[in-house]
Amino acid sequence: MKTEELFAESAIAVSVAELRERFPRTQDLYREVCVLLFFRHGITPTANKLYQLVRKGSMSAPTEALNNFWKTLRERSRVTVEHSDLPDELRTAAGDLVATLWKSAQLKSLESLTTLQAEAAAVVDSAKADLANARAERADASQALEHVHTQLRTSEDAAALLRQELAAAAATRKGLEQRLEDARREHDVMQARMEQSSAEHAAERERLADRTRLAEDRFADMERRGLLEIDRERTAATKLQKKAEAERTEHAAAIERARIEQNATQATIGQLREQIGALQNSVKTLTNERDRGRAELQSVREQLEAAIRQAATDSARANLLRDELERSRAKTSTRREPSTQRSVSKRRAKGVSGSDG
Repeated sequence: MKTEELFAESAIAVSVAELRERFPRTQDLYREVCVLLFFRHGITPTANKLYQLVRKGSMSAPTEALNNFWKTLRERSRVTVEHSDLPDELRTAAGDLVATLWKSAQLKSLESLTTLQAEAAAVVDSAKADLANARAERADASQALEHVHTQLRTSEDAAALLRQELAAAAATRKGLEQRLEDARREHDVMQARMEQSSAEHAAERERLADRTRLAEDRFADMERRGLLEIDRERTAATKLQKKAEAERTEHAAAIERARIEQNATQATIGQLREQIGALQNSVKTLTNERDRGRAELQSVREQLEAAIRQAATDSARANLLRDELERSRAKTSTRREPSTQRSVSKRRAKGVSGSDG
């Protein structure tokens, strides 16, 4: 019932607003509002009700308009039958009858209006129920839409995060490929250096072998010369032979050391090749093994440099041995000349003695 009253009040307010535009005069507006309330909505108009709806003029304006409305209504409710040949009583009775009929019709109209208002209120209640359901459905749809928006924002955030991770992975992959390419270049450079060092070491080893053979030939020649003079220079030859034996032993030890160092160098080269093979197999994990690989390469480089320095040292030792053999040969020649001079002096002395006899 409260809903019907609210709906009626709303309809009355709308109608009053329309009448306010059509009837600018205050008394005309109040008169039309009385007609609206009494005939359309079945509400008995009062001064307070009229003033609450119109709110125009003074408080006497709705009272005056209401009195005029009731006066006009009473006058119109009485019907005067004008006929010259009818008696006054009959004209009065006929007027009252018409007035009674008009009032009855008016009551029936009001009842129909009440029925229509009840039906309209039912329709309004149904419409309001539908509106409430629609609002509930709209609220549910809004919640579902908000949930969908939330999921969409979450999906967009996840997609943005995935795009960032994909970009980071691409950058990481590019960096790894660049590091792999750098490692391959370093490996090629190291391989070329190792091959060059191996060739140089082989050449140095060949030169050392040639120098060793030359020293052995010179030593053999010196030994043969020493044997020829062994009778005349036994003591010197013995010392020289001992010294030669010592030099031979030292030379053999030097050759053995060179051979051991050569074997160690070959073993080192084999280890380097194994390390290079292991490096080629672990290229995919080069990012984590880069520091260790560089350390191993540095160690290999130091070993190669040490081997080269050792080869240079062996070459220097061979040169020293050759110089020592030359000095020994020079000393032998120096000892031989005084012995020859002494022999000549003895022969001359014997000749002089024979001539004296």
